[in-house]
Amino acid sequence: MPEEKAFHQQAMHSPLEQQKSAGGSGGGSSIPCQTCGKPCKGEVLRVQNKHFHIKCFICKVCGSDLAQGGFFVRQGDYICTLDYQRMYGTRCFSCEEFIEGEVVSALGKTYHPRCFVCAACK
Repeated sequence: MPEEKAFHQQAMHSPLEQQKSAGGSGGGSSIPCQTCGKPCKGEVLRVQNKHFHIKCFICKVCGSDLAQGGFFVRQGDYICTLDYQRMYGTRCFSCEEFIEGEVVSALGKTYHPRCFVCAACK
């Protein structure tokens, strides 16, 4: 089974450039929101070349706002950091907290570098 990849990212706020048309509502095509499908206007988020209304960019699991914080992408779903850790995260064998960043693996167990210490003298 191929290993699934997840990406941790930050959302990018940007004003969507409006197409200029002489008559106002000419034949210009608008960019739809990836979530609701309605046209994106004004300030929007662009993530992986997809556009979202700020209020539409939410966690697939809990519905929390992802526009202000980090998130993970797994199988095309956008997931907040807390839900991603809860569902897919690795816990330290010693302190049982989630591990982010550097990891020490020994004898089939995973540790924070600070938690991987001699059991006799700690």
